Amino acid sequence: MIKITLSKAQRKANDKYIKENYSQVKLSMPKEEAETLDRYCKEKGHTKAGFIRQAIKDKMERNE
Repeated sequence: MIKITLSKAQRKANDKYIKENYSQVKLSMPKEEAETLDRYCKEKGHTKAGFIRQAIKDKMERNE
């Protein structure tokens, strides 16, 4: 994994972009389910956030 260090100006611009274009959604789940999700995502190479977003998109498309 490569770690990239941002300058103060880059970090400020990034934070501004995120603030203007993203919303956080909090998700609570039983610990056992969270651990299962964590293991699955690690095995498949997904981030948890990316996996959850894709699962939501897939579910919404199936229900249209």
